[in-house]
Amino acid sequence: MKHQEHIVCIKSSHVKHREHGFVEYDLQLKDLMLGQRAVLEGDDDFRQVLPISVFTCNGKVWAYERTSKGGESRLHNKVAVAVGGHWDMADIIINEGVIDLEASLKQAVDRELEEEINLTSKIINTTRLPKMICADTTEVDRVHLGMVWLHELDGEGIESAEDQLKTIGFVSPEELLSERYNAEVWAKIICNILKGM
Repeated sequence: MKHQEHIVCIKSSHVKHREHGFVEYDLQLKDLMLGQRAVLEGDDDFRQVLPISVFTCNGKVWAYERTSKGGESRLHNKVAVAVGGHWDMADIIINEGVIDLEASLKQAVDRELEEEINLTSKIINTTRLPKMICADTTEVDRVHLGMVWLHELDGEGIESAEDQLKTIGFVSPEELLSERYNAEVWAKIICNILKGM
């Protein structure tokens, strides 16, 4: 069976009050659960928690296209701006029998960045968005919850490290929202936030 690994999720009932693809929700230790990814992918009673990173430079955002080599066929040929993925059980850091939430999230973010990108520019500022992405537009959206870290770079030195991610480069949020790009739902949500910042 594909995707047998266990990942972090929460009950969807914790994020009922959504608008414009966002939810005002502060991740709580008591809400964390583990589930088998293969089961969770088809069960919208749960939201898989995805710590994701977005890279900006001089007002533009780094974008890439998901190729057909990627595992999630529902996202093939879509343009994305967020790097990251599932919060694996192996990312969880335990301190005196309790999950260290911040350390575990950092571990998940760092692991995903190491796997997915080659970064030669320096991160000069990092902020976490106060809201979480929580959309219902597609089957993929309905089972995921995105925690977004924005990383501002001092240059454009970033490339994909995986052949299923085809680098496009730095593009303005406005341009990514145009019909020229086949942007996925989360990319559109993130670009709309960046436009307002």
